[in-house]
Amino acid sequence: MSDQIKIDNLSGSEFLVTVTADHITTHQVTLDEDFLNNVNIKNLSKEQIIHKSFLFLLSKETNISILKKFNIEVIASYFPDFYNHFN
Repeated sequence: MSDQIKIDNLSGSEFLVTVTADHITTHQVTLDEDFLNNVNIKNLSKEQIIHKSFLFLLSKETNISILKKFNIEVIASYFPDFYNHFN
């Protein structure tokens, strides 16, 4: 995939994600501890989870279609198979 994903931690649970593709986009993403507990992801860092999440999203849509600000859990409401991406 030619898209580049850059992740900056703004605070413990807030991240700024920059995706460079045909267009450069930025996305403010929240990743709560609840998500980590619900999905039971212990072996990945928050940055790795966000990176995998964006790879998943980019396999479904272009970066200009991704919401500008969202909680990572909202992805499953658009794509029910999202949680399977971590198994």
